Amino acid sequence: MTVPKNEDKSLTYVTLDGIPGKYFTCPSYGLMSVGSCARNFTDAPGAVRSGRLQKCIGCEHGRAHAGVPKIEEAPKALQSLQYRPVCCRCRRDGTTQGTRLIGKLRLVRAHSICVSCFNREKEVIAGRNSKGAKPKKWGGLFYTRAAYVADGKAIVVDMTDPVIDRIEVALTMIRRGHKSVVWARPSVSRGE
Repeated sequence: MTVPKNEDKSLTYVTLDGIPGKYFTCPSYGLMSVGSCARNFTDAPGAVRSGRLQKCIGCEHGRAHAGVPKIEEAPKALQSLQYRPVCCRCRRDGTTQGTRLIGKLRLVRAHSICVSCFNREKEVIAGRNSKGAKPKKWGGLFYTRAAYVADGKAIVVDMTDPVIDRIEVALTMIRRGHKSVVWARPSVSRGE
């Protein structure tokens, strides 16, 4: 066994006598070749659904071995609010096991709510569901206005779409490009 020059400061690469290629000790899976690590990194997004290679998602060593350039990441707060597809009303994100939306989440109305919540909202506005009964889910929808301070000026925004709570107001405002929301109050209630 010979140890070549270390290309990555956190990993030690070795060659095994009689076996071609470079090897290293993966913190998650043990001794593996560089090619195997690169293959695991590229196959991980599809393999996670079957319960394999979860630790390879976002692995910096796998990224380097696969030759994928590092993408500058947004701050964690912005990743969860602006860039990750999460429904502002039901807070489902399409990655949670046990939901029927796994991997199929589609957001509508300026990428703020999922199709399921949008359909329930239409039922509340119409006053009846498909069976003709009064809708129960999201029956407490209301219209609101939100206010925040930016550059020393108070900005008041009338929400044109109904919301279910203040958290949805804040998430929708941030998703639409407003930086912060400090106050929200119901103005007109729907679905009584």
